[in-house]
Amino acid sequence: MAHRERHGAASTTGDNTSVRSVSSEDVSYVGARGQCCVKAANPAYKRGRRLQLLQMLVLPFIPILALIVQTAITLHDILIYRQEVSDIEAQVTIATDLGKVVTQMQLERSEVAFFIFTNGSTLRSGLDHRFALTNQALSNMSTWPQVHVPETEKSTVLLGNKTTFLNRLNDFRLNVSDSSILEVLHWYTSVNAALLNHLTNQIKETDNSGVWRYLISFKNLLRSIENIGISMVYGINYFARGKLHNSSYIHYVRHEALGNDLLNSSLNYVPSLRQLYMDLTTRMGDYGNIRRRKEEILGNSQRNKSHEIAKIYFDNMASYVDELRKLQGALRVKIRDYVNSNLLDASHKEAYGIAILVLVLVVSPIIIILVRNAVATIQ
Repeated sequence: MAHRERHGAASTTGDNTSVRSVSSEDVSYVGARGQCCVKAANPAYKRGRRLQLLQMLVLPFIPILALIVQTAITLHDILIYRQEVSDIEAQVTIATDLGKVVTQMQLERSEVAFFIFTNGSTLRSGLDHRFALTNQALSNMSTWPQVHVPETEKSTVLLGNKTTFLNRLNDFRLNVSDSSILEVLHWYTSVNAALLNHLTNQIKETDNSGVWRYLISFKNLLRSIENIGISMVYGINYFARGKLHNSSYIHYVRHEALGNDLLNSSLNYVPSLRQLYMDLTTRMGDYGNIRRRKEEILGNSQRNKSHEIAKIYFDNMASYVDELRKLQGALRVKIRDYVNSNLLDASHKEAYGIAILVLVLVVSPIIIILVRNAVATIQ
């Protein structure tokens, strides 16, 4: 009996020892004691559950954050592009107003030159009407550039506002009857050169948009008309005087060549204008006469003075320049249409970018909350 009791006690002690030796909880507890990293990686502990929750929240947020940053950068680029296109539109608008003033100054120069060549035989009322048109173009300008115009042959004066310029212009007009053709030509050409330099410096070509070809073509066409207008004054002088002196002849050839080169360059930059130019020359019944008159002037042979032929040449060239100005107007329409199209496209891209950014910002917190709830439920 005693032997059985001793055997049972030994058996019970052995069983307890065996159970303790194989208890997973005890083994886990003993192995994890003092080891923080093991607890942090084990979801059975509070610290481990927090770490896993943080991981599940951070990992999905990384691509969301990348999408937000990418969308914001794209939207920023779109806004910069839209501002550039808006600046081009403003530049073209200013150029249009200033171009109208240059146009009126060119017409005024031609009529004043013709008035002097014919020794005042034309009606002064025609000049007064031309002066009024120039004044109207000046009054329509919203801004006025600071330009330097000749005071004497060797000095210039700065005209910083429209009023000062108009006063200086009126003073010159009052003495136009006593002026020589060279003085008239020098005054108007210097003013137009200053205005054109300001205009061409204001219009910046940019490779960021496809409008740069139109802008270069626009500037070249403006300068082409200016040079053709100057050559026309020397052409009137040839028919009114019978021959050009050496310096005048050189100036005529120079400005005629520059005018043609700039015109060809403008047509090359915008090939669609070439067909318009062919159409306008076809419509002009006197275009053949203009070419013949140019050949006569280039020959510079002595001929009889003729105010009548000078007037016909003046009218023909004025009609030709008017057609070139129509070409200039068509180019302005192309520029405006292109700019408006780019602005509309930029507005659409801007709207899409804002919509995507708002959507991501709205959905992101919802995703984070859903992931947090899912992780908490699993834990």
